[in-house]
Amino acid sequence: MAAGLRYSLRALGGTLGAQWERERRETLFLMAPVLLSALPHLAQLPWWAGAGFLVLFLWRLGLVLSGRWLPRASVRWVAAIACTAAVYAHYQTLLGREPGVALLVLFLGLKLMEMRARRDLFVVIFLCFFLLLTAFFHSQSMATAAWVGLALYGLVAAMVTMQYRRHEAPIGRRLRGVGVMLAQAAPIAAVIFVLFPRLGGPLWGLPADAQRARTGLSESMAPGNIAQLSESDEIAFRVLFDGPVPPTAQLYWRGPVFGSFDGRTWRPLVQAGAPPPRVEPLDAAGAAIRYTVTQEPTGRNWLFALEMPVRIEAGDETPAQLRPDLQLVARDASGGRTRHALVSYTRFRAGLNETPQSLRSWLALPAGFNPRTRALADRWRGEPLDDRQQVERALRLFHDQPFRYTHEPPPLGRDAVDDFLFDTRAGFCEHYAGAFVVLMRALGVPARVVTGYQGGERNPVDGYWLVRQADAHAWAEVWLADAGWVRVDPTAAVAPQRIERGLRLGADRYAGDLSEAARPLLQRLRFNLDAIGNAWNQWVLSYDRGRQQHLLSRIGIAAGDWQRLAALLAAVLAVLLGAVALLTLHPRRPRDPVERAWLAFCDRLAACGLARRKHETASAYLGRIGRALEPAQLAEARRIVAAYERLRYATADPDRQAVRHLRKSVQAFKP
Repeated sequence: MAAGLRYSLRALGGTLGAQWERERRETLFLMAPVLLSALPHLAQLPWWAGAGFLVLFLWRLGLVLSGRWLPRASVRWVAAIACTAAVYAHYQTLLGREPGVALLVLFLGLKLMEMRARRDLFVVIFLCFFLLLTAFFHSQSMATAAWVGLALYGLVAAMVTMQYRRHEAPIGRRLRGVGVMLAQAAPIAAVIFVLFPRLGGPLWGLPADAQRARTGLSESMAPGNIAQLSESDEIAFRVLFDGPVPPTAQLYWRGPVFGSFDGRTWRPLVQAGAPPPRVEPLDAAGAAIRYTVTQEPTGRNWLFALEMPVRIEAGDETPAQLRPDLQLVARDASGGRTRHALVSYTRFRAGLNETPQSLRSWLALPAGFNPRTRALADRWRGEPLDDRQQVERALRLFHDQPFRYTHEPPPLGRDAVDDFLFDTRAGFCEHYAGAFVVLMRALGVPARVVTGYQGGERNPVDGYWLVRQADAHAWAEVWLADAGWVRVDPTAAVAPQRIERGLRLGADRYAGDLSEAARPLLQRLRFNLDAIGNAWNQWVLSYDRGRQQHLLSRIGIAAGDWQRLAALLAAVLAVLLGAVALLTLHPRRPRDPVERAWLAFCDRLAACGLARRKHETASAYLGRIGRALEPAQLAEARRIVAAYERLRYATADPDRQAVRHLRKSVQAFKP
């Protein structure tokens, strides 16, 4: 085994000539990029699929290092059937992205076990190319793109290695050549990315993958849901304001609205056919807040907007509407990152046109739940207080009584609101919002729960505001006859610092053990990395059909004018290909350092009228011009010619020190 390992490592960059030796060398070169191509998927696949690929990979690597024979065809067939059955048993299907990628990774490992000819090696390379494409199913970040680029570099290097026979270039020169080829292809790829017609949706969009679970707010709210998000530092969306930014206490990003309560869980209230309430801005003319939201994928049709949105100005082909509960929703679920420009007012009146029939649904409570809360409401209703005074009284209850704001509240029983209001008095924002709405409805005041995000963090590098999952929040809305729907945040009565400063748990949690001097450095690093990632999102990942059509319209190509677009694409590609051809096909000076030194020596003599004839050898050339040189010059020229002939013809691998000495001798020669 040790001898086989030494022989195999020598075969990686040597000049071995036997057919078997060349195939071993090519196989060894291919194994590293194969592993690079599969690694991004191993964390996303079931553990047994990743382990199966690694077993096959290490098995094949051991065979090539030891020089043993590949397994029989019957063994490979049994393994293929077993892999297919395992994927079907796990996913209950062989269709879709996840089972498809799992099959591809396992079959790549199986293909390694039958690589016998160069044709098999090319099949493996093409499988790896396709596998690299599927890596973007899981993530489209810059880190993923960089990893794919590294694997692509290795695959192209393996293809170049397969073109050599007995004599091959050194590994360093080989890798530099691959880099040059990829650099030449980069402008062509960029032009195709910008000008090739964009499709309305991804090619891989299958129904089974449409509702994949994603981090973020849920379609329902129960005690503890939002508290779990407070531990997540992931970005929910980014916001770029066109003008002044409202104070943090006014940054309420409206999301799902819940009005149906079963005693434990809040869910959306369906109001089929109901028109949205009228929104009346109260700010002076020109005080509208204009901003652009870049929202991360949620798998749902929610569009988060600063409360209260009045108009959506532009988006990435994302038709949106305001629902009867004043939630902004898109027509289709968000399977990818979306951008939309909005106009909002932080001072507004909404819902003055509500009717008793439309408000009835916002008063419903389940029977048989929370008797103590109902009894408290009955006592309050016996006093001569209007709805606004009842709201203020409930807020004083939260402020004056020993309520605590905590991320780890104690568990609640069947009558969750009773347990919270009268026993535990400790909870997160959803506890306070849900209990407040139940109390208001028991008092006869229409109310509902609103979830979304509150606050944000400005990135000073690019000016974007970062709203993270840790900023998830829940608050309440009550309907008052003279004001319409009014936002009431009972959490502010218990923990006002949560609203004034926002919930910043992500960076502070990770920097808790760092010194005071290191914290600013860590924060700057986070901001710079996020700005780079945001630029990647804005300029690359968000380049969809809408932005492409906007770009083409600026150069005079209308939407749908595919003839002119095809002509433009063909013309630009022709220019680029011509430029690459001019750079690569013109005659070049040899790259051999010995030959370059010799040609430099000949150029120095040619400048004095002693040019070398094409048919002359080095010795014949020196014999012809020797009489024209001074004795010292002739002696130095003879040493240079002798060194050149020794390095050029006597050794297969010239000594670097001798080559360096020859180059210095040529530079010092003055005819």
